[in-house]
Amino acid sequence: MTQTKLRFCRLCDIIDGIPDDIGEYADRLYSLLDEDERAGKELMDERLNVCGECEKNADGTCLECGCYCIIRSFAVSKHCPVDKW
Repeated sequence: MTQTKLRFCRLCDIIDGIPDDIGEYADRLYSLLDEDERAGKELMDERLNVCGECEKNADGTCLECGCYCIIRSFAVSKHCPVDKW
């Protein structure tokens, strides 16, 4: 029997710094990226569509790495932890 390695959300330790509205938090993080590092709406939409169909997606949180899918999709240099994008 194969055991699944459980990962804990990296944000749990800083949860008090995250507003109730993750969209507000995401907007703030996106605005902090250098313009040339921002993925842009089209690329982000493509990435999030893939995440939306992924078995590792749990309500917008990646079970492979613990990140919010939307936030990982922001940066051009980021990639899917299971190589789907």
